[in-house]
Amino acid sequence: VTGPPPPPAPVSGLPRCAVCETYPDPVNENQWRLKADESVACGTIDTAIVTFDRSAFTFFGPSACSRDTGIVMTIYLETKKLDRDMSNVYISKVSFFYYDRVAPSYIFISSAAYPFSMVIEQYDHRTKMATGRFEGFARRTNGINGAISAGRFKVKLL
Repeated sequence: VTGPPPPPAPVSGLPRCAVCETYPDPVNENQWRLKADESVACGTIDTAIVTFDRSAFTFFGPSACSRDTGIVMTIYLETKKLDRDMSNVYISKVSFFYYDRVAPSYIFISSAAYPFSMVIEQYDHRTKMATGRFEGFARRTNGINGAISAGRFKVKLL
């Protein structure tokens, strides 16, 4: 006699990546790392753009396991500016996008209807180096939300 079938494994939309399981935490300069449900993803940050008034910034870069996938994040500081040293700054206006260039589509995309946030743990205005963490909910291509957690980044914001 057999029992009921096992429950399905969580579907994150991300393949298992051995490189990311050994990625440093916290990450090194120009790197990002995150958990999407039970999967870990990581990669490099190859581009960072700051608005002229330093009230918002975007960074993006490919995954370490597939150059056809990666993240794009845009952070809106609202009343703050990257014009002095800062630490532990909570930001609630964050746009998160995990892309797939092959499909072409997104694997995850944040929405204003669900929380997605970032904490700039440290910003050194002299070196322009920012380190932080991010988390929230993002919609998959199938319309179901997934949890993005343990997100980390370190990037120079020139």
